[in-house]
Amino acid sequence: MSLNWSNKTQYERSGLAQFMKLKEQFNEIKPEEIVSLLKSNYFTLTEIFYETQSSFLTGIYKKYGSLETAIIVECFIKGMNLQILRQKETNLNHDISFKNFWNNLLNISKPEEKISSISVITGIPKETVRRKMKVLTLNGNLTQNKNTKKYFFNIISKNKEDLINFTEEQIILLSKFIFKFAKLLNLNFSSKLVENEIKLQFSFYWYHFLNHELRWLKMWQHNLKDNDLLLIVLQAVIPTIHHANKNYKNYNLDNMFKIIGVVDDKSGFNKTAIGATAVSEVTGIPRATCIRKLEKLVVLGFLIKSDSTKRYFINQNFSDRTKNIITKENVTSTIETFSSFISIILNSLLFNKK
Repeated sequence: MSLNWSNKTQYERSGLAQFMKLKEQFNEIKPEEIVSLLKSNYFTLTEIFYETQSSFLTGIYKKYGSLETAIIVECFIKGMNLQILRQKETNLNHDISFKNFWNNLLNISKPEEKISSISVITGIPKETVRRKMKVLTLNGNLTQNKNTKKYFFNIISKNKEDLINFTEEQIILLSKFIFKFAKLLNLNFSSKLVENEIKLQFSFYWYHFLNHELRWLKMWQHNLKDNDLLLIVLQAVIPTIHHANKNYKNYNLDNMFKIIGVVDDKSGFNKTAIGATAVSEVTGIPRATCIRKLEKLVVLGFLIKSDSTKRYFINQNFSDRTKNIITKENVTSTIETFSSFISIILNSLLFNKK
């Protein structure tokens, strides 16, 4: 939209001029710079990234009973935040903060989605989406518009406290993750400042977060055909990377596949093994299901099961381990997806600070 300066008051012209001057002075952080930062600090940042993802995915799994169901719900949440953002098209002062989130949800026109559109967004098979959305409808989370045959998310007052508390926990996790990046870039941001900024412009940030998150999860749905497997993969990767961070130096994206080493008492990697009971306790996935999915990861070549301890550790065979899951393509795609989101947040923080 072009600016008609002749119709602006002197005060408005002064404010616009100051804005344009700041914009010219603003040194934008490009996604490519974040990509470079991630590659050169791969293990330091990957550990907290996977911990953040584990906490986020565990939270939504426990809330909805399966990742597929939770991912479908996140599609609707993303759409509602976009609808809130669009209020600024008619009112630039519209409050999109976290504090006003529930009020915004009550006052927007609820975006509707078809089963087919959700399948395209998530990569989840259409019949699975249909089955999950039927359960969500029976539970009162979704309602089908009888005229359009589309679905919309129900905003139920009794769920307010649960939704607000859960979302705030995710904001804190995300803030800590972004703070790590700011620190490596020598940006003078505290974790609390990042958290306050996300809360102040909540729907803007949450829409972009969910947009990138859903793209990432779609990639794993395509590769694994089962997003619950991803949650278990994270439980195996996190202690391994943590051990590598403590005991090895100079690892980056190019030599990341060497981190596993040899599982013996000397290397210490034997301490990174995981068991079905612990995985179940952390993720909320039933123990019997964990055992079945851990065995599937063995078949896929990602894990090996110890005959003596009955615990699982990441496969030492390079070709097997990287065949399906830890491929360079998957890692690169993850970096590129979230570098775009991280640059959006950091640039907003920088510009608002100026």
